Amino acid sequence: MRAASFYPVAIWILAFALGFAAITEPVSAEAVAADKPPLSVALIMSSRLDQCFDPGNVKAIQSMTRDARDRLNAIGGIGGHRIELTFLDDKRDPATAVENVRRALADPTTVALVGLTSSQRGKAVFDALGPEIKSKRIPFISDLSVNSLFAEYPNVFTTRASQDDERLPVMLQFIQDAGYNRVAFIGAKDLIFSASLADGLKGSLAAGRFVADHRLTLVDEKLVKSEVAAAAQDIKDKAPDLVVMGIGSALNGDVVQELLGVGASPALLLSGQIDQLPEGMANAYANHIYQLSWDGLPDIYRDRLQRRILADQPENWIFEGAPVPEAPGWAKGECKPRPAEVVPNPLRPANLRAIRVGSQYADMLALLAALGKTAPPNATIDEMHRHIIEGLKTTYAFGRGAFQGGNENWSFRPGTRAAARTPFIVKLPRGLGRTQLAPVQYVRLKSDKLRAMETLFLDVDLVKAFRIDDNEQSFFAEFYLSVRNDGKGTGIEALEFANSFLDPQTGERQLNIRVVSRGGANETYPDNLSIYYVSGRFMFEPELSNYPFDSQRFSIDIRPRSGSAPFIVQPPLETLRDDFVESDGWDPKFKYVGFDEDFVQTIDALSHEPSVVPFYKASFAWIMARQTTDYYLRVVVPLGFILIVAYLSIFIPLSHFEAIVTIQVTALLSAVALYLSLSQLDADTTTVSDRIFIFTYMSVSLMIGISILRMNHWVAERPQIQLALGAVHVALVPILVVVMAYYVRAIQMANI
Repeated sequence: MRAASFYPVAIWILAFALGFAAITEPVSAEAVAADKPPLSVALIMSSRLDQCFDPGNVKAIQSMTRDARDRLNAIGGIGGHRIELTFLDDKRDPATAVENVRRALADPTTVALVGLTSSQRGKAVFDALGPEIKSKRIPFISDLSVNSLFAEYPNVFTTRASQDDERLPVMLQFIQDAGYNRVAFIGAKDLIFSASLADGLKGSLAAGRFVADHRLTLVDEKLVKSEVAAAAQDIKDKAPDLVVMGIGSALNGDVVQELLGVGASPALLLSGQIDQLPEGMANAYANHIYQLSWDGLPDIYRDRLQRRILADQPENWIFEGAPVPEAPGWAKGECKPRPAEVVPNPLRPANLRAIRVGSQYADMLALLAALGKTAPPNATIDEMHRHIIEGLKTTYAFGRGAFQGGNENWSFRPGTRAAARTPFIVKLPRGLGRTQLAPVQYVRLKSDKLRAMETLFLDVDLVKAFRIDDNEQSFFAEFYLSVRNDGKGTGIEALEFANSFLDPQTGERQLNIRVVSRGGANETYPDNLSIYYVSGRFMFEPELSNYPFDSQRFSIDIRPRSGSAPFIVQPPLETLRDDFVESDGWDPKFKYVGFDEDFVQTIDALSHEPSVVPFYKASFAWIMARQTTDYYLRVVVPLGFILIVAYLSIFIPLSHFEAIVTIQVTALLSAVALYLSLSQLDADTTTVSDRIFIFTYMSVSLMIGISILRMNHWVAERPQIQLALGAVHVALVPILVVVMAYYVRAIQMANI
């Protein structure tokens, strides 16, 4: 009987150990995919061995798709099948690309192929494997911009916007609206996308408006210098007012340098990225430079992705920058080591590009899983193939539905099977020295026509954030709103503060708006700048798992008041925006401006026809860290004294057992009373504060349990066990307290 009395206490100690592990480590999710054969998704990537430093695309794809795979497998995979990933790197070699696709097609478990970014490699793949791709009917979500490459393959889609449906129509509309009458083209004869773009411009512009067509030769991925010089001289002689360049980011600088050399300076519309031009060259150019962009907008980020990055450790989102030993530049001495970063910055443009690529692949995995949920329960892999293809053409067809990914929304045109993604027009104005969105953008209507959309040059200067309530999920804010207004643009009457509270009686926003300046010519304030002082109550979405060592995102969300008058916001240069914010109990850490493409999804109850109406929303966001001094004084210090008093009681002789237990029980009740005296959070998760209190309860309970156990007759008769329990009593509790202190400290440091 004495031995039996020992076992419950031993079991109790084991339960304590398990409970302690539970409060310091999150429980890992177990895969819940049904017991079905796994399905493989082939991911086609292209690493670069010619650059000194890795652009990070492949690393980002591998990391983000693995995270997506684990998350999706935990909720059922693809139709109950566990997802397995096959990474296929073609290293930008067409022959390797062909072999990689052949391998994926031969795998009987392949449910889909994702990737293939180059038109050159795409042509090689379809030339070699076209009949097999078509006959196997495996969904192939490529990243090709030239639709003619896969037009005859009904199972092939692309995450790129179609050159014919998106890039070219936007270019032509922009050329017309901007008043450019004489257009020239400089491209590369060996690049499929370049030839397609030139032919499209030539066939669409009216006679006499397309004045020059230069398709240069590529040798070892370099332009022939003599051809570049001849093209630049011809541009000078024919004096077009706009030159469209279709040679890619890496080669644009060679052409611009030659244009500067001959003294020609027409406006430029690049197919690549302006920020890839040498900084001095871009700023020295004596005319506007434009580019079409789907991501990487000036001083404004995709909000969904930005939230994920800022909610994690920066080092987990660094993908670009690793040296590439195989790059020829290292042997030639052209490559130089980069200085080590003191604080990793995942928001560098090059790294953000890698993140967007990885996020796109992860989105396609999630899209496949979403379609798999609606597949028949016991569908064969051939039936799964057909179901996915049909879903891409119907469920996520342009104008009917959109898949909300981690970065953006995805829908596909049923005819061309290309992603419906209208590009933005980015402008480097002459002499400004920084890029910004062009004043006019375009949005695609359900009729498939382009409608002009205004760029709103706007800033929000947050003055004060106060009365922040975690339970109400609200805060009060006072800020200045400045809007560029030259008499032609949109004013504050067309804006809606999307996250401001609604008055339940009037249905109006709980806002007070005072006019400071109405724009126009002004002796006091900047000309053509309307300024308003706004105060009101706004909503936010607290994430309280790390409370009170947490950071929260507070934002002012702006969207069009009317769906018939859309706009997109362009904020000022990030470094010029005011950093000072007055906020009681919070320390500002970081600010940014994000945008998101939201949508209104409706179904006609009569015809059962679904539709999606997209619109853009801008968020001026501030990340603030909660101040913890008050929590330390009110909670941590008292709990520390409670633990010390309870711990010191174990040194009282066992002959005074009643005093020992009285002190320890009093300590436990004091900790409980302290917890109940605090204002409680309506959190859906266990906070760090909750874990600290649970740890205290368990530590004091452990002391009580060991004290009782040492008085047990069975234990008292065994000196070795008695000695071991005494050692545990003296040593274990301090060790556990130190471990918990390091755990809390790590969370606090991550919040700084």
